[in-house]
Formats: sequence, structure tokens, C-alpha cells
Amino acid sequence: MQRRLFILIGVVLAFLAALGFLYVFTQQGRQETGSPEQAVTQAPTEIPMVEVIVAAQPIPRGGEFTAEALTRTQFPASSVPIDSAIVNEAETIGKIANSEIVQGQIIVYDLLRDKNALTSSEAAFNIPPGNVMVAFPINKQTSVAYALQPGDVVDVLMTFSIVDLDSEFQTILPNKFSFLLQDISASGGGDQQTTSVTLSPAIDKGRLNIENELFPGFEFPREDQRPRRVAQLTVQRGRVIKVGTWIEEPVDQTPGEEGAPTPTPVLPNIASIAITPQDALVLLWARQSGAYMELALRAAGDEEADHTTEAVTLQYMLTRFNIAVPPKLEFGIDKSDAVAPVEAAPVQPSS
Repeated sequence: MQRRLFILIGVVLAFLAALGFLYVFTQQGRQETGSPEQAVTQAPTEIPMVEVIVAAQPIPRGGEFTAEALTRTQFPASSVPIDSAIVNEAETIGKIANSEIVQGQIIVYDLLRDKNALTSSEAAFNIPPGNVMVAFPINKQTSVAYALQPGDVVDVLMTFSIVDLDSEFQTILPNKFSFLLQDISASGGGDQQTTSVTLSPAIDKGRLNIENELFPGFEFPREDQRPRRVAQLTVQRGRVIKVGTWIEEPVDQTPGEEGAPTPTPVLPNIASIAITPQDALVLLWARQSGAYMELALRAAGDEEADHTTEAVTLQYMLTRFNIAVPPKLEFGIDKSDAVAPVEAAPVQPSS
């Protein structure tokens, strides 16, 4: 019985000792860390942050700003240029990158430029991605009566003429040819003969005509070969970047005499058009081949349409418009009794 009592007393003392040790340890921890009020006072000062717009992905020079390319994040206020930082994504609509922008870079006004602004020193910013800009010669006819304006979309109408060639010479038919003429003459007063071969004057290559059985012969063309013209709509969806030269020509500032007429303004003779690289080669080939080209202005809202046309030739005109080829007749109209057309009387100015 006493043994059990001693064991119980030992357990109680051990428990009390543990409580004492725990109390001492807790008090030491409070002394080291201080009170909660002291902890708040000793905490480091919080760095002020501001929300800014940054690039969510890399944006190349000349790339257009889109909603997917931008995001918002927190930046230390001390590292943000408050006066120049963009605070609203709407301010980037219709803008392009003025320089290359890396992912996470803060978007500031200096990084933006208007994609519709035409400046003489930075023409490359006005070319749509994937296109190149070419110079297209224009006049009143080929420029749609000078109606072209920057931003218009145009197609290129083209005509050229086809001729027949000699496949080996690569020259326009008909060919020239000469006869071989053999001259046999006696020499030395004896039986010896001398033979020489010469060429006749060159003549057009003709064709054998045996309709007249008594006097067959060759007939020759009376004129050069007539080229066969074809017209087609070729390059499509070209965008007009500028009408006129990019470097302004100097203007004579010398004052004229009093009452002298105002000099006529110089009309542009060149336009800058953005097209695909392949279409640029098409226009280069056509211009150097002597093809005739005109621009056709597209209607607003029809800029992206893909037009399919049929090449126009003489046969196309006869077939589509039901034009009859006049037959060869044995009679014609006598013009000796033709009545001259009556000219309209001039209009008298009203009083």
C-alpha cells in the first residue's frame, strides 16, 4: 500500500515539475519576442505599390497592341514613371509599338504610335504586316482620276499583247530567209569550171500557194504580225499608303508679277502601294515587260473580298456581247449620196 502511495506522489511531483518547466519556457519566449503591440511597432515599413499595365507577351516593333498582349500587375511606386505610364488599356487601341517591347515591360506613352499617322521619315510603320511597299506610276487615267487617298484598297487591271515567236530564235514571226544561188562559170578558156554559192537578198518567209496550178508561188504578209491583246484583273487588295513622293520637291518661292496667274499645282505621278511580296514581283515583271496597268478603286467595306474574273480577249467580247462578225459580201454601201450629219446649233447665252 505504501509503495503505491509513493508511486502516486512521484507521478504528481513529475507533473508539477513539467508544468513549472513549461511556465518558465513560456515566460522566456515572451521576453525575447516582446508583446504583440511591440511586434507591430517593430515590423518593417510596407513598400507602397501601384497597379500598372505591362506587356503580357513580347511585342515586336510595329506590332499592334491587342487586349491579349496586355495585362495588369503591381509594381513599386518608386519604380513607376507615373507621368508617362498608361493607366487605361483603351489608350492603346489603334496604336502600334514604336520599338520592341519585352514581356513584363511597363507600357508608357513613348512606346506607342498611331498606326494611321503618315510621317515622311518612317514609311515602314504604315505597311501592313506581311506586305511590302512598291511605287506605282500614275496619271489621270491610271489613278482613277486622282481619286486615290491613303488607306484606299485597289486592284490592278492589266493588258498585254501576245505574239507568235520562233521557238529557237525567240523572235517574232515570220522569219526572213534567203535562197542559195549557185553560179557555175568556165575558167582558163578550157573545160574547167568554177562553182560559187551566194545568198539571195533576205525576204519574208512565205507560204506556198498552189491555188493557181499554172503559176504556183509563195505569198508573203503585207504587214507585221498583229499582237493578240488580253486584259485581266491581276493583283488584288493593294492598300494605298501615300499618293505622291515621300520627299517634297522644292517649290519656287519667287514672287510673281502683280496680276500674274496662280501657277497650276503639280499633280502626283507616283503612288505607294502595300502588297504581298509575290504580287510585288508580278508588278515588276509587268512593268518591265511593257504591260499596260491601271488601278481600280474598291468600294468601302469591300476591302477583303476576293474577286474572280475571266480574261477578256476579242473572242470573249464577240461571245459575251453577241457581236456578229460581218460576212464578206459581194456588195457594199455607196457613200457618195450619204447625207452629212446635222450639227447642233450653238446655244445662245440668256439675257
